[in-house]
Amino acid sequence: MWIASTFGFISIVQHWDQTDTFLVRARLKKDLQLLFDDKRILEIPSADYRYRVLVKKQEMADVLVKMIKDIDYPNFKNEIASLPEQRDKLSAYHEIWGLMKDHSEQLK
Repeated sequence: MWIASTFGFISIVQHWDQTDTFLVRARLKKDLQLLFDDKRILEIPSADYRYRVLVKKQEMADVLVKMIKDIDYPNFKNEIASLPEQRDKLSAYHEIWGLMKDHSEQLK
């Protein structure tokens, strides 16, 4: 699962051998630092997602609920533009938005 939020861009996948654990991954460390204690963040320089945190499924569910409850903006891209720590992703989010819009129009 990919999540683009005001906290950053993360990927969440099942841990390969721990069925009660997710691997929460990010390409930028700051995108995990806003969600988890810095001491928990693992760095694997050769990995596609360089930064990772092992998270029990219930803990991640709690994090996601908090993220959802904290939404207080009417437009995601405008909110990203207003956040100095996330503004660098704005053009990428515009590209993703455009690609998904084009994709949906092709399926009409």
